[in-house]
Amino acid sequence: MIVAAAILDSLAAPKRLLCAQRSYPPQLAGLWEFPGGKVELGESPEAAIAREIREELRCGIRLGQRIGAQRIGGEWPLATPGLRMRLWLAEVCAGEPLLGASHRELRWVGLPAIRALPWIPADRAIVDAVLEATQKQNSATEAA
Repeated sequence: MIVAAAILDSLAAPKRLLCAQRSYPPQLAGLWEFPGGKVELGESPEAAIAREIREELRCGIRLGQRIGAQRIGGEWPLATPGLRMRLWLAEVCAGEPLLGASHRELRWVGLPAIRALPWIPADRAIVDAVLEATQKQNSATEAA
């Protein structure tokens, strides 16, 4: 299983998303993704995403709602047959995201503009789900 985070500038009132541009493999280099990685044996998905973000971006995150939890199995299908991903909204709670070897670039992008980036094909549907969830959160915050 793969785990990933849609890291927002704020879980309460999100305006920007931290987008990560792949360094490798060659067929994905230059495309954008949600940072994350593989769950290790005996590790919970929540522990795995926290570890992966610490390793890749050298920061800590606070998890928010899981995106796609209402899907059958609660996971997103990936291009590799049988491989699936869980994704959470998150915000940075310790340190600042730093560029590591997995990515060419990290960029905070305004939510309305994230669709314009060339995303890894499997992440395109997830981008729409993240935008829908953040719009609902912003509407709830404005109504309060």
